[in-house]
Amino acid sequence: MRISKKSITAVFVLLLVAAILLVLYFKSHFLPWAKVNDLSVGGMTVQQAQKELSNNYNTLTTQLEQDGTSITLTIEQPYQLSENILKTNLHRSSFQLPLTDVINAQMQAKIEAADFGTEVASQNAVISHDKQKFLLESEKLGTTIDREQLAETLHNDLAQGTLKETYQLSDFYLLPEVTGDDLDKTTKELNQLLKTDKTLLISKRKVPVSKEMLFASVNEAGEFDPILITQLVQKLNREYSTVDRPVDFTNVHGEHLRFKNVGNYGWYINTEKAVNVLAKQLPNDKKTTIKLPLAGDPAKQPLHVKKNYIEIDLDNQKMYCFQQGKKAVSTDIITGQFTKGTATVPGFHTIMDKQKDTFLSGEIVNGDGSYRVPVKYWMPFLSYGQTITEIGIHDTEHKKEAFGDDQAFKTNLGSYGCINTPLDKVAEIYDYSYIGMPVFVYGHAYDDAPGEFDKPVDYGEKIKKD
Repeated sequence: MRISKKSITAVFVLLLVAAILLVLYFKSHFLPWAKVNDLSVGGMTVQQAQKELSNNYNTLTTQLEQDGTSITLTIEQPYQLSENILKTNLHRSSFQLPLTDVINAQMQAKIEAADFGTEVASQNAVISHDKQKFLLESEKLGTTIDREQLAETLHNDLAQGTLKETYQLSDFYLLPEVTGDDLDKTTKELNQLLKTDKTLLISKRKVPVSKEMLFASVNEAGEFDPILITQLVQKLNREYSTVDRPVDFTNVHGEHLRFKNVGNYGWYINTEKAVNVLAKQLPNDKKTTIKLPLAGDPAKQPLHVKKNYIEIDLDNQKMYCFQQGKKAVSTDIITGQFTKGTATVPGFHTIMDKQKDTFLSGEIVNGDGSYRVPVKYWMPFLSYGQTITEIGIHDTEHKKEAFGDDQAFKTNLGSYGCINTPLDKVAEIYDYSYIGMPVFVYGHAYDDAPGEFDKPVDYGEKIKKD
């Protein structure tokens, strides 16, 4: 059968018209197989698709489950559903709706506000000890929710259109930051250190590094912690340093006297430097002697003073300077006027400073103005409690006729507390003295004096000789 030209033409016209109609139709309708997110919108207009999408995605819910309980999380209007977005993507076979600008903040706020019940924090693995060896305590998983990670996961799933019906909260527990695997090697190394002989050299004393010292220096992470080492050094200072311990000597009368320490006489471990030394040396797994740096000179500042010191006898108005245990200078003196407000106070002192050709100034006791007196030699004291008393040793030439009178201090020739000394004698003492040198002042010359002592007083405790 022959097909006529007219028939062919008619079919062609019909196909052309159908094609034109289809083109015109899909100018305003989605393609038959089109999907937005996972929802089919084929053949729908923008308005129809917008309505259908709104019905399906205007509000979404998911379940957050934990230990048999479930929390419903509702998400309002997560996607942008404007006509403009749909028109822009009208001829695509599939696309994902963009999230709204506020969905991230909304998600975080909802998760932060959610009540997940009692949450227990995870515990890191730690290193401890049983007084014999270091122990590794394994980590423990807690139930604290990583809210940031949960919000990020839900946000990403929404963006990809893969939001699940259910999420297990156990998948979002905050994990321990430190595990047993992280600390296993450190624990073994620390236990090896316990077998290594180490000695601390503190002044001339050798102190073995004990297990207790190592245990006290290591934190839970197995690190030699500067804070813990500082506490160890402070403890060592309390045990071995001399700055707070009593000082004793035997005077020219054979009396053995013990006095309170000034508070800076003697030596102590330099904490900052010692911490640095120990932090480097304690982890060393070899036998070693660790010399701790000191502040102060043990040789110049012994607690049992026998070699170099100055002795002031208030009762007899005498002063002696000893060098290497021998009396190098002996001199008459005039001490403070006979009132406790201007007394030369008994006690243990040290030479705080040394000056030549200077002036001493102050207020006159009776209130009649002030004074400014030139002196050739001036050695002020530092007294108990590290008190600057403004008392010291100096020359006083205008009183030289009165030296040798042991009652001169009870007259107006008495000083304002200083030890007035003949020029030639104070010059000798000045040459022998040094900053930090011990000065012992003793006697009861002011016991019956009027007023009250205005500076720290220590008569010294009599003790038996060694």
